[in-house]
Amino acid sequence: MNKKDISEIISRKLGIRKFEAYNFIDLLIEVINENLNKGDKIVISNFGKFDVANRNKKKVINPNNKEIIIIPCKKVVKFSPSRNLKKKIMGS
Repeated sequence: MNKKDISEIISRKLGIRKFEAYNFIDLLIEVINENLNKGDKIVISNFGKFDVANRNKKKVINPNNKEIIIIPCKKVVKFSPSRNLKKKIMGS
């Protein structure tokens, strides 16, 4: 499922035009991106939590030539599903 598919479902369920639903999704993604960029947590009830975490640098070995490579630290986005979402996925 992609953004177009989601916007079609939203448009059908809310009775709005497809481009309005598509624009809504774009705006939602923009708001989430801006707030994650500021370091804020995003919590959506009954869905989950988006958070920015720091991943420490680590050493890895290239299996082809056994060379040690250092992967620098970086920020990553983590998603933690809510209990309700987990239950729905598990079929409970």
